[in-house]
Amino acid sequence: MNSAPVSVRPAKSKQSQSVDAKRLGQSEMLDSNDDRLNRLKIGDTVTAKIYRYDPSKDSAPRYETHQVPYVKWMRVLDVLNYLAEEKDIELAHRWFCGVKKCGTCAVRMNGREVLACWESAEPDMVIEPLRHLPVIRDLVVDRDPYEQKVLQLKPWLQRNEPYRGFPEYLTDREMKLASYALDCISCMACFSACPVIDLGPTTNFAGPAPLVQMAQTALDPRDGMDRGKIAIEQGDVFSCVSCYKCEEVCPAEIPIVSAIIEPLKALAYASNGSGTKHQRAFLDVIKERGRIDPSALVLRTQGLWAVFPIVRAIKLLLRGKINPVRTFFGSHIRTIQQIRALFEEMKGSNK
Repeated sequence: MNSAPVSVRPAKSKQSQSVDAKRLGQSEMLDSNDDRLNRLKIGDTVTAKIYRYDPSKDSAPRYETHQVPYVKWMRVLDVLNYLAEEKDIELAHRWFCGVKKCGTCAVRMNGREVLACWESAEPDMVIEPLRHLPVIRDLVVDRDPYEQKVLQLKPWLQRNEPYRGFPEYLTDREMKLASYALDCISCMACFSACPVIDLGPTTNFAGPAPLVQMAQTALDPRDGMDRGKIAIEQGDVFSCVSCYKCEEVCPAEIPIVSAIIEPLKALAYASNGSGTKHQRAFLDVIKERGRIDPSALVLRTQGLWAVFPIVRAIKLLLRGKINPVRTFFGSHIRTIQQIRALFEEMKGSNK
């Protein structure tokens, strides 16, 4: 049995304490935690529009609207419990600890992923189940697809060397990145928020939540498994577009992109010296044009499948996000020879 790592996370710098990207704009939009708590007072009414669906007998989902009397410091979970216990509504929802530890109560409230036990109730709420997972009933989703993805990533510690001693001391530097992953409570909020999973079969991306589970051992200095290969073949880690949606909704405030996925990409690159299809396409586009063309990159990595969601492609075209003329006939920058010389120099230094 593996001993638990002895590690203390380094203190945050003054700059990181004063700037929290998750809360930028909240003051201007009157959307801070204090603002939310002050929107309602005792005696007010909370209007909750709840997603209802039982696949065993309903042909399609529906929404029911209910009124709930507000009490001080009411949470989303309190609203759901009131409907189930006081109004005798057979509403299926999942929770256990009620204190932000178990992660089982995650739902979508007004379009964003939250923990029902930790999110303040709002005057008007639309409460829905998490996305990208089958609905068992109402707000309860099937965790099996997520857990199967986790198992494919082999999230257990494989030692190639014997114990160094017992207890097994590990330094902060050694466990810095793994310690972030160990804060995960498996709520799957990030899995629901991830836009890459919306692409369906065009990508095999495991999603942020399974990759965080993998990182608990992949970023552990004691692990001897070839995690880079697994991250490529089972996790499709390079499909991550670094949109930071996962970090925005993570209740544990884990820096998923910077401290989890980027280090996993580094392991993947180290495991496959020639690079993945995405990496080779990225470098080829830069070498040919001297700049990155997102449309060309997508076409070279995903092929023509990337344009088959026609509606999405038209929206991107109308919004100026893609430019077919530049993608297929675009010229290189004026200083392209300097870029190509740099490639040749790097190629020579790696021989």
